[in-house]
Amino acid sequence: MKETERIEFKKSTSELKPGVISIASMLNKNGYGELYFGIRNDGSVCGQQIGEKTTRDVSVAIKDNIKPNIVPSIETITMDDKEVIKVVCRGEDTPYSAYNRYYIRSDDEDLIMSTADLESFLLNKNYDYSKWEKKSSGCGIDSVDEDLLIEYVNGGNESGRIGFIYRDAKTTLEKLNLVVADELNNAGYYLFSNQKPLTLKLAIYPTDERLSFVDMKTYQGNIFECINEALKYIQNNIHWKAEIVGAKRVEIPEIPVEAIREIVVNSFAHMRVNDSSSNEIYITPTRVHIYNPGPMVPGTTPEMFASGEQGSMIRNPIIASVLYYNHTIDAFGTGFERVFRLCRDIDYRYSNNSFGFTFEFLRKPYDAINDAISETITTEHERKLSSIEKKLYQMISTGERHTKKEYAEMIEMSVATVDRAIKKLTEAGLIRRVGANRNGSWEITDPQQRTV
Repeated sequence: MKETERIEFKKSTSELKPGVISIASMLNKNGYGELYFGIRNDGSVCGQQIGEKTTRDVSVAIKDNIKPNIVPSIETITMDDKEVIKVVCRGEDTPYSAYNRYYIRSDDEDLIMSTADLESFLLNKNYDYSKWEKKSSGCGIDSVDEDLLIEYVNGGNESGRIGFIYRDAKTTLEKLNLVVADELNNAGYYLFSNQKPLTLKLAIYPTDERLSFVDMKTYQGNIFECINEALKYIQNNIHWKAEIVGAKRVEIPEIPVEAIREIVVNSFAHMRVNDSSSNEIYITPTRVHIYNPGPMVPGTTPEMFASGEQGSMIRNPIIASVLYYNHTIDAFGTGFERVFRLCRDIDYRYSNNSFGFTFEFLRKPYDAINDAISETITTEHERKLSSIEKKLYQMISTGERHTKKEYAEMIEMSVATVDRAIKKLTEAGLIRRVGANRNGSWEITDPQQRTV
């Protein structure tokens, strides 16, 4: 035996204080440390005298002087016919202090952390979730959504990033580093579990003040399910316009779908799973708001990543790798660059704090991004529709069912104004009422004119 970054020898408990320091030092470096009393630095066994209180004194010294508290495993063992005290400690709540100072292990030495080292250590602790990913979730492999896993592997095969075919869930999950001790680790659980582990909050507000809502729901699923739901929700609730390109009708979103996709995927790849918070998306007349409970590292900005000034900083490396293998992530560290390139004509803003990261796509005024109906759409009397009638027609064309009161809130007009606009659209033959008076709704009459 010899001293390493995980093993420390002390001749006797007369060196108890430096021994406690070594434990804190090893925990800060590896999350694990072994301390032996009764072995010299060169590895030769000299033995330790053990009285009634010897092991208790070791335990008390560790508990009283290492913060945050840890629970050591202490036992008396025999080596070379001599008694030795073996202390094993584990801990991931780093950094640990010993006697109110912080140390880090380097080879077999305990080095005092400088202020800069400690700040860097705390930074990495708060913004690196790799240890959390590897922990067992406590759920067995039978909790996996196998259909989703098969679909995932097939997608990875098609993209050329997965070089094996699907045989069974366990083998596949092991290849993806998603299993620990025959159980899903946290990364595997949140990626493929059928237990609906994540919560995604979704809402649409008729005004920027968000005093009332048009739609609000909570969706639960795994990472892949939440990504798909988030993308569907945004795409179904932003404006689109139709243009004729050649002989084809092309629908164009107010915000590039690929830019939305990059930010949504990023929000789940870099999230910090927290029981008290969740990913959130809401849409108002002026913005699409995407939030994830995983703050960016202080001192970094999206522009730094986009320009290449700052290299990729992967918070959840296992989750990110799995998302990369089936092309959900295109390439590491390039997402913001693509978003900014796609949004040359779209304004955006972002904010970051200790709780999470927010990205917002800023929407242009409704009529600026889409007249809703082409200026060529007229009534039988060649009367062009008013801006209010166009807005209402566009809303009805989405297929979403709303009451007159809800439409009024969405376009910030009175119910009477909406009632008049509905009457004119109906008389023009552009919309019709379907269903019973109490539970019915309106729909457009010409599907070819529909703009989502």
